[in-house]
Amino acid sequence: MTGTRTAPVMETPSQPGGPVTELARDMRLFDITMVGVGAMIGAGIFALTGIAAGHAGPALILAFCLNGVLTLMTAMVYAELGSAIPAAGGGYLWVRFGLPGPSAFLAGWMDWLAHAVAGSLYAVIFGTYIVWGLQVIFGLGEAPTGVDGHGYGTLFGMEAWPFAKGLTLFICIVFLWINYRGSKETGKAGNIITVAKIIVIAIFIAAGLIAMLRATGNVAVSETYVPFMPNGFSGVLVAMGLTFIAFEGYEIIVQAGEEVENPRRNIPRAVFYSLLIVIPIYILVAIVCIGAMRIPEEVIAETGWSASETWRYLAGLGETGVAVAANEFLPWGLGGILLVIGAILSTMSALNATTFSSTRVSFAMGRDHYLPQGMAKISSKTRTPTVALMASGVIIIVVALVLDAERVAGATCAMFLLVFAGVNISSITIRRKYGDKLRYGYVVPGYPLVPIIAAVGQVAIAAWLLASQPLTLALTAGWITAGLIVYFFYSSNQEHEFRASAVAFEQPPTTSRESNYRVLVPVANPQTAKPLVDLATRLVAPDSGDVIALNVVSVPEQTPYWSTERFVAEGRKVVETATQSAVESGHDVRGLVRLSRDPGRSIADTIRDRKINALVMGWSGRRHGPKARILGTELDTVLRQSDADTVVLRGSVPEMPERILIPAANPRQAQFAIHVAESVAGPSTWIEILRILRSDEKEDRVRADLRSEMFAIDDDSAPLRSPNLGLPIDLRMEQSSDVVGTIAQAAKASDLLIIGAAAESWRQRRSFTPLHRAVAAAWDGPLVLVKLRSGRARFTTQQVIDFMTSREPES
Repeated sequence: MTGTRTAPVMETPSQPGGPVTELARDMRLFDITMVGVGAMIGAGIFALTGIAAGHAGPALILAFCLNGVLTLMTAMVYAELGSAIPAAGGGYLWVRFGLPGPSAFLAGWMDWLAHAVAGSLYAVIFGTYIVWGLQVIFGLGEAPTGVDGHGYGTLFGMEAWPFAKGLTLFICIVFLWINYRGSKETGKAGNIITVAKIIVIAIFIAAGLIAMLRATGNVAVSETYVPFMPNGFSGVLVAMGLTFIAFEGYEIIVQAGEEVENPRRNIPRAVFYSLLIVIPIYILVAIVCIGAMRIPEEVIAETGWSASETWRYLAGLGETGVAVAANEFLPWGLGGILLVIGAILSTMSALNATTFSSTRVSFAMGRDHYLPQGMAKISSKTRTPTVALMASGVIIIVVALVLDAERVAGATCAMFLLVFAGVNISSITIRRKYGDKLRYGYVVPGYPLVPIIAAVGQVAIAAWLLASQPLTLALTAGWITAGLIVYFFYSSNQEHEFRASAVAFEQPPTTSRESNYRVLVPVANPQTAKPLVDLATRLVAPDSGDVIALNVVSVPEQTPYWSTERFVAEGRKVVETATQSAVESGHDVRGLVRLSRDPGRSIADTIRDRKINALVMGWSGRRHGPKARILGTELDTVLRQSDADTVVLRGSVPEMPERILIPAANPRQAQFAIHVAESVAGPSTWIEILRILRSDEKEDRVRADLRSEMFAIDDDSAPLRSPNLGLPIDLRMEQSSDVVGTIAQAAKASDLLIIGAAAESWRQRRSFTPLHRAVAAAWDGPLVLVKLRSGRARFTTQQVIDFMTSREPES
């Protein structure tokens, strides 16, 4: 699939409009394929095979098969996105573009920890296998028997765990140094290790198959697979969750997108090549471990297990189960030697790959200002992200020294599953929003069915794993909770401050008092600005609120910010002129000038930055470009991206209006319209509420409902008054099918027409519709459109739904 060049919106610059912090591209197809294979052939075989067998039994084979299918579906998505957006960060980066709110931060947060803890797991297995080798091969201690569960046994007549932890620390430091040397050194080390361990595992599988064919004794090979699901399908789901980490290496391929030669061609190929190598290996290892292994008589006597329940023996041996199996069906102790070598090579290459990946995720998050900017610092000598590497290294070392393998494997897998589900969903959103702006090297067949099935499967497995293992749930929930705290108290503000439009000038307030109510007035020129500022000052009493006049200097894409000094001076003149009369009336008014390539977003930025309560904007009544929806591009953008009480003015409000007309289609918005009417009313103002009835509505019933909902009055004879000033209100009913014409006709007897926004729901935000435009076209007098804020919970829900259903790229 070939398209246009990648749009600027998809870039990840170090600063808006600034230079991009890039990594060196020096990894070839073979290099990046081996990175993926190296990450996958590690803990999945040498550490988690025995642990997972304890949950699934012989159905571990099925668990590996199903994980392979699920992984292949997600790998297709990764291949598509990795070819189209080959940047450091991988899944985190795509979720940032494809899901709203804190989703991107949480995806990166979980991805970073998951890869780092996966590295810890591999480091722990490295130390475990070397100690086991010294115990079994060299006879320097007593190895665990599998009867009492997991443990390290003894070494040199002492507890073996300090030796294992020392080796764990050593290998962590070695591979942190290798990763510091750069991706070329990382790739060279990984290639050698990965090829060697594939050879070792191939020998192990061949020997196991031969042992199964030559099996003798009182247990037939077929009996070891019966019953196939001793713990039911729920055990298979738990095993899938625990071993999913073994299939995540393909993600590391796309994490290195910025360092791969010809990424659109090589990333998809590397993803599929790595899976074609790894998935058959996993299935064959599960087959031979269960079918060729035999339980020692002394273990059977002590435990009471059946001789055919080899899966129980594997579970008891834990991390060293595969090595014990190899020692049984390879002669002269060669099995133990080969498996120790294979385990050492596998865990080293997997540690290498996960260290690489966790560093790239934290680097990308630092570059996006979700984490401290120092995370994005790159060594001038090695071109590697040194601070991010150090941060990942601390996590890897601490977890490896404090926790054991099984304790963290579940939480790691749960986080990987959730991240991958997010990526699958994001692929749908990205293709809808940016598909015509990206150049794909590969596209997913069966779209969108494939990513949907993969996402549902991953969420289901993660939920089952978390529900069945309380400790896993606690660790996962704890990390996610910590991430949300970091996001809302640090990252969201840092990221917003970085991306918000620049403030070029800010006029100090005229008084030193602090106000809890702020009204924002975007102004473009002095002639149209004065009526807007005057309206804003009428909405808030001089001693109870502030008015901020904002001028946005629209900077074209080709114009550098440093060349806008003349335009900033003009913007200062606009806000100073616009605020002069307001200052004279005793209001606390300040001016603000911002530079922006997107004025609508700049207004939304100001609403968030300055904690704006109400917005007053002008409207000419015409469209402002081909992108305009109802009222104009800027106003639509503001209404979509921010939530504040909004007043839109066309023309100017009379100084002392005698009669104000308020159509009441939505009682909640009509109440706000009455509040605005009171703010601009004179002592003799009369407010008329107009309700247009449908043919199936009864006037008495509608009148009673409106009096009750809007004024809390049930007595039909009681006069209606505005809540604050006590202005007289007339409730008028009209039966008509011509809504626009009826409103326009009624407005002829009024000095001002105020129309509330359309009704909204939790699912959809409907501010101003074509009906409002039609009324504006039919009525040429002073017009005010008003919209009451939605509220934080409803607005957030509406934003999420709008993000997921909209086809418009995010600015």
